[in-house]
Amino acid sequence: MNRYEEGMKLIEESCGNKKDNTIALSTITTEPGADGFPRPGVRDVSAYYEDGVFYVTTSAKSNKM
Repeated sequence: MNRYEEGMKLIEESCGNKKDNTIALSTITTEPGADGFPRPGVRDVSAYYEDGVFYVTTSAKSNKM
């Protein structure tokens, strides 16, 4: 088994099998902050993992995605 396969197996074991997961979703603003640099933003979102894909859900009333 190569490193990729080992990594995929680890993700499947820890995040798969219909488990609800919380993951951090990171984005960056298009407008710079007061210091002139772009501002990162990180939110925790609910995610479901199946067949190599994370499906992310948020509430329409939240300030996420």
